[in-house]
Parts: sequence; C-alpha cells; structure tokens
Amino acid sequence: MAISKTHNVLITGITSTLGRQLARLLYYDKRIGFILGVAIDDRPFYFDDFSPNRFHYMRVDLTKPRQVNNLFYSDIFKDMEIDTAIHMAFLNKPSDVGEKSHELNVVGTKMLIDKCIETGQVSKFIFKSSHLVYKIRPHNPVILDEEADLNFDKDAPQWIKNRVDADMICRAKMDNPKINVVVLRFSNIVGRNIHSLMNAYLSSKVAFSITGFDPMVNLIHPRDAIYAIQLAIHKNVKGVFNIVGRDTAPLHVFLELNKTKNRALPEPLQKIINDWQKKMGATDFDFKAGRELLKYAVLLDPAKAEKVLGYKPKHHVEFG
Repeated sequence: MAISKTHNVLITGITSTLGRQLARLLYYDKRIGFILGVAIDDRPFYFDDFSPNRFHYMRVDLTKPRQVNNLFYSDIFKDMEIDTAIHMAFLNKPSDVGEKSHELNVVGTKMLIDKCIETGQVSKFIFKSSHLVYKIRPHNPVILDEEADLNFDKDAPQWIKNRVDADMICRAKMDNPKINVVVLRFSNIVGRNIHSLMNAYLSSKVAFSITGFDPMVNLIHPRDAIYAIQLAIHKNVKGVFNIVGRDTAPLHVFLELNKTKNRALPEPLQKIINDWQKKMGATDFDFKAGRELLKYAVLLDPAKAEKVLGYKPKHHVEFG
C-alpha cells in the first residue's frame, strides 16, 4: 500500500556516490518535501544547486554522541518534521578496519536508530545492507531468501562482522511499534566510484580467479539501488528485502565484458598475490573478505521485494 503524504527525509552518508545520486533523485521527487543531508565532510559544492527551501546540509560525525544529539535536537530537524531516515553512512572498503570502522558501522548505526525511536518523530528507518551478511557455503540453496543464515563465523573478517552486526541491530528494532524499520540487502552494486568488493575486483588491473571455480554473479546498476530506496520510502512497509539487479551470469562473463584481464590461480596462492597487488596499487579487492564470492554463487531471491515493494530492476550494468 502506497503512502500518499509528503515525506521529509534524513540521509546519512550523503556525500557518498550513492548518497549524492539518491539526494538528486529525491530532490526532484514531488512526494519529497525536505531533505536533510549529513556526512562527516565539509559541505560539497555539488549541493549548491539545491534550494535551501528544500535541502540542508549538516556536518555530523555519527560516532560522536554529542553531534548526533545536536542533529536530532536542531531546529532544522524539528522544524522540517523529518519523518524518514535513510542510513547509508558506512565504511565500505575492506581496508577500513579497526576501532574507527566499528564505531561508525556498528555503534553509529545503533546510536542513530535509537535516537530516531527516542524522538518519536521518525516513523521509518531504512538501512542500506548487503548480500555479504549471508553465510556463503558450497551447499547453500541456489537462491537465498531473506531467512537464509547470516555469517556469524567468529573467523570472518571484521569488515563482514560489522555488516552483520549492523544488520542485526536494525532487525532487533523491527517489533518496535513506534517505527517501521526497513533493511535492504543489496546484491553487488557496480558503477563508477562505487566502493564494493565486486566493483573492486572487476576494476583490478588483473583479476585473479580461483582455479576450478566460476560462480554465478548478480550485479546491480546504481540507479536501481537508489530506486529501491525510493520505493521503500513511499511504501507502507517494514522488514528485510533482497534487492537484485538485471544482470546475472558466470563471473568470467563479466570479466570479459569489462575487458578485465583474468588469470586463474590455485587458492593457496591467492592471498599472496592479492597482498602484492594491493601493495602495488593494482587492486582494491581484498581476497580475505571476498574469497567465498570467487568460489560460490550468492544469488538473492527477489520475490519479496517484487511483491511488497513493487521493485523490479530496470537498468543493465555498463562495462568498460
């Protein structure tokens, strides 16, 4: 069921590539009244085209409780009656590890959603999650639905653990009657200046695949990713939704389409070569975080998103 009223939205991580694209999409959406964008950076010049009557930018560090409090108690937040929060502030590079990464990705997420509930003003919280929260195993079903096992492996990279923890924090709030929590688990988002494991892999000067493996892969165009968020804003929904793209094929097909040089190596050599590549600046792909993605298919079931959100991907990924 669609909600007819106009929404006033908060977007965290608005200076990211997807954040910028979402802001522009919503700015020209007549069902959106006001946009409050926050990020840790100084206000970028590319928001100067937006009217102050419909857009305001605040510099906020979501790891600092005082700054988060100031955001929610600010006149602009209260006067513009922000009712929807879209949380996209996340350190997305596997190299982003340590206390800083955990503070933003996990503690920051908890602080933000708790504050949304506490104010009583925000009625919907949308969290940009990822297919990487799922446990990837050789005997997984071909298609994973939203009830599939998550990766609680104690030996998983911190980058993955942070994603699972943040996802679970949001899921834990779904029974709260004061707010509708929506978790969107995206497949591989691929595009210019997008930070994702698969984007880093395809952009490598040489992509090393694992000998004997050629998994099926699904890719999402960024325009479909922000379209899914737009639908989640305007639909009276809550819960977890898998979001997929139009393009699904074996990994080697996408490497060929992107004209990425590909060499197959035995798995024991992969980490050694990958460490060398990163040191030489030849890739941003992290083999430890993406090992299973190069071995096993992670294809998400889109049925729930199609039925409840009305989401169907529209755009093919552009290569080269």
